[in-house]
Amino acid sequence: MEEDDEVKKKFRSFSEARKFVRKLGLKNRDEWRVFCKSGEKPDDIPNYPAGVYKNKGWKNLGDWLGTGMIAYQNREYKSFEDTRKFVRSLKLSGRKEWREYLKSGEKPDDIPSKPDGTYKKEWKGLGNFLGTGNVSGRDRHQQFRSFQQARKFVHTLKIISQPEWNAYRISGKKPDDIPSKPDGTYKKEWTTWGDWFGTGRVANQNRQFRSFTEARKFVRSLKLKDNKEWKVYCKSEEMPDDIPSNPNLAYKEFISLGDWFGTGFIAYSVRSANFLLWPEAKQKMRELSKEYGLKGFGDWNKFAKTHGKLLAELNLPAAPWLVYTKERVWKRMR
Repeated sequence: MEEDDEVKKKFRSFSEARKFVRKLGLKNRDEWRVFCKSGEKPDDIPNYPAGVYKNKGWKNLGDWLGTGMIAYQNREYKSFEDTRKFVRSLKLSGRKEWREYLKSGEKPDDIPSKPDGTYKKEWKGLGNFLGTGNVSGRDRHQQFRSFQQARKFVHTLKIISQPEWNAYRISGKKPDDIPSKPDGTYKKEWTTWGDWFGTGRVANQNRQFRSFTEARKFVRSLKLKDNKEWKVYCKSEEMPDDIPSNPNLAYKEFISLGDWFGTGFIAYSVRSANFLLWPEAKQKMRELSKEYGLKGFGDWNKFAKTHGKLLAELNLPAAPWLVYTKERVWKRMR
């Protein structure tokens, strides 16, 4: 109501009123409001000039106060291309320098402070805007290829596992529009890593494997000799989906890789579980030392090489100092 009443009053012409106000040196709306309540404002100068001088010269508060400031929503900016060209000429290195420039007071009024909001359709990230080429994680997310396009590209890499993917994503060879963590970026489309790599493989916990007996029978038919050959085979296209690459995790019946391959080799850590406890082992070792004239580690090493089968039958380790504490063995062998 107060603003409507003002329209009915007699005020100075717009030009005279603006000339008077500009001499006050007010900087913004808050200072203008303080002045209006101060009692110093002449009666023929309106509190609400936008209504009084509508269609009579009024543009905006910046023009009224003489500051040149224009409300954000009413400003007219250069085109995106012209703005970007101007900003790139500043040679700013990143977000920090851009913010410092905005605070400097050197920015022209026709260059927006928030270009990502002003140029929503053309915006491709601050790195593109400044010309640095840097892409933030937030901007990069907006620029990723579609899931189908990204997956098609990844299939061409022939990557078959997550460790290989991790090595690739930090190698510097990955394009910026391919996400490092696709399972998070493409939550709606994501199924499995096997689908992402194009291998068709399914995580162990989600697979249906053959029984332990059938799987071991199949693996033994491959005539693999050791863990190295097994790893090579697991990465090959010949590896069936229903054979686990980590049988020790998939089967409770798993004993050792030697048993899995059929080589008979048993890892030392597995074998040690079957060795005699120290009191019994000490007695057996005494008997062998007496019988074969063994007086120290050197004699025992030679004996172990020539009598390995006997030690296995007695459930004694070839290197007892690795199984029992060295102090105990040393005392016994002295």
